[in-house]
Amino acid sequence: MSNESASSREPPDTREEIMHATYNALHKHGYAGLSISRIAEEGDFSKSTFYHHFDDKDDILLSFADFIILQFEQGLDRESTRGPIEELYLFMNFALGNHPLAEGRPDAVERMGVWIELRSQSIHDPAFAEKFTETTDKYVEHLTGIIADGIEQGVFNDVDARKTAIYLLTTVDGAILQVTTRTDDLRPVVWEHMNEYIKDYVIRGDIDLDELPFDAEFELSAGTE
Repeated sequence: MSNESASSREPPDTREEIMHATYNALHKHGYAGLSISRIAEEGDFSKSTFYHHFDDKDDILLSFADFIILQFEQGLDRESTRGPIEELYLFMNFALGNHPLAEGRPDAVERMGVWIELRSQSIHDPAFAEKFTETTDKYVEHLTGIIADGIEQGVFNDVDARKTAIYLLTTVDGAILQVTTRTDDLRPVVWEHMNEYIKDYVIRGDIDLDELPFDAEFELSAGTE
């Protein structure tokens, strides 16, 4: 795919620069209007630099999907100081795009729109379908682990961890599709009922959420609206 001897002469952050340029170009032009020239225009590099790293548009977009996944996973880095309930709420808020944003980063709805734009290619392209199946499986595995930990520690009911994770993530997928294709934001409504499900079905009834050291409610953070 890439010319390693040529790419090794590029600055170490060239690939990341290409990823950010791809994001900007995809957001502005959509998949149909995306081209190598437009990606290069968004970054400070030439088309030849692009081809040192990637073969074509689909090659960069599949790598770009990995880039987005990695950023999401870095934001969800599990810490031993957090318990399963806090981990669960943190994960669900991140998945719904409700978290503080670093200065200069695009808002959550904009990022979700780019994600949906990419994911829609799975309908016609087996390579994208395989990539997003792999992605979904990673998220299911992560959330399943959180729920399984909660069951083991006695704070969650003895639910089927994997099936519960799939259900919650499928609900999130629906919310993301809605928020990126409507003029209003239904995430608070979705969260209200999802939170009821978590409290009634997942978390043990004798756990007092008011005593937990975090806010289990969903309020759009600054920069996510």
